[in-house]
Amino acid sequence: MSKGYEERYLMTLLSSVINQKESPAPLRYINWEKMFRIADYHRVAHVVYYGIMGLDEEIPQSVRQRFFGKYLESVHRVERLRSTERQVQTLLERNGINCFFLNYSDFLQCYPIEEMCCREFIEIGTEKKYAQIIKTLLWDADFEERYTEKRGELYYRVPGNKVLCFNQTMFFSKSMQKFYINLVRSLPNKKGLNHVREMNASEMYLFLICRLTDSYARGDISLSQIMDFWAFYKTHGEFFLWPYIYERLKELKIEEFAERLEYLILRWFGTGAGIENVEIYDNMESYIFSKGTEGREVSEKFLPLIKTVADCYSRDRKKEEFRRLVAWLFPDREYMETIYPMLEKMGAFLPVFWLIRLERYFRRLVVSRIEERFRISKKTLFRFIWKRYKGVIEEVIEEKEEVEEKEEVEEKEEIKEEIKEKEQKELVQRRNKKHNEYKEQDEYKLLEEHKEHKEHKEHKEHIEHNEEKTAEIPK
Repeated sequence: MSKGYEERYLMTLLSSVINQKESPAPLRYINWEKMFRIADYHRVAHVVYYGIMGLDEEIPQSVRQRFFGKYLESVHRVERLRSTERQVQTLLERNGINCFFLNYSDFLQCYPIEEMCCREFIEIGTEKKYAQIIKTLLWDADFEERYTEKRGELYYRVPGNKVLCFNQTMFFSKSMQKFYINLVRSLPNKKGLNHVREMNASEMYLFLICRLTDSYARGDISLSQIMDFWAFYKTHGEFFLWPYIYERLKELKIEEFAERLEYLILRWFGTGAGIENVEIYDNMESYIFSKGTEGREVSEKFLPLIKTVADCYSRDRKKEEFRRLVAWLFPDREYMETIYPMLEKMGAFLPVFWLIRLERYFRRLVVSRIEERFRISKKTLFRFIWKRYKGVIEEVIEEKEEVEEKEEVEEKEEIKEEIKEKEQKELVQRRNKKHNEYKEQDEYKLLEEHKEHKEHKEHKEHIEHNEEKTAEIPK
């Protein structure tokens, strides 16, 4: 994950809040949804809320409300954990449990405002042998065990009291585990108590830097851890015994990393003056924000524990896979009896039944492989049937369309023939009508001609008769 402007502006806001300065306005566009996700992932969203309260920036109301919700959680958490710490401390002291507390009340005083504190648990360090006793005591005090990704056992009690118990197994490095055991056994008792121990400023610094180193090596370091470390460092730094601290860091072989990490924290929250090799710190920033996926090569150079952790996790995974394989090949007797009830009376033959079970399994495996090779899958068969079904439907539709087209053509032809016959009939009628008209006209003409001829004949006969009469008169 390449560090974007949201990550850089997040560190600017955190620095302004922890140092009680006015938050500068962003110089570029801010994706506030992304800003909230990053801050919440690193458990510092409640601190960011103080930084955005006075900003004249247009922050979506939904995002601003989510920041406010985290702020309210921190407000309610302070008094709740403070009282819970006193109760649990009294409980462990009464039952003689040798332990130490990362005093929540002390860390609250390191912040300019108590509600800025990033701690969400009461944290108790003890030896491994006391783990079951503490679990029973907390169970009787109405705490129930909860799953956590952190190393240790998390106990929860309504309405939100959390107690995290850990021992030397919280550290991966053998040298850190040894340091932890010596620390628990050598710490002086807290004033007025006989079993609860207390660390001074230098020992607390060493414990916190070991914890940061271990988290960094595992790739799960968070900004909330760094904020707590910086608040403690800034408040108690003047009381550190640096010669003692340097000697212990050399024994733990983390002196170079501790120096790099301090410089990075100064770059974020302090002046940042005198820091060289900026590329190294850029890679460290990317490593922290990406939870160990980027910048690993540079970090491995001054913290070989990173590679050791990765190699160990790889070996652990292989061992776990091998254990699972053995457990599957040779299950326990109780499981085998559910498959072969006769084993209840023939327990000595358990290895034989293991072989029978494996033989049955591999025979079924071979048969299934053969069937898979020569069998059409249900999905393929369904697709084939669906295609055939679609093909048949399409053919039926095509045939229907062809019949409809044919009927339509025939209907059109019939209509055309009817129209043609009608036109022919009309034509014949017109012709007959004309013929009759012509015939009537011819008859009329014949009658007229006959009449004229008759009249002409009569006229002619009259003239001839007159001429005859005229000839008979004597002169």
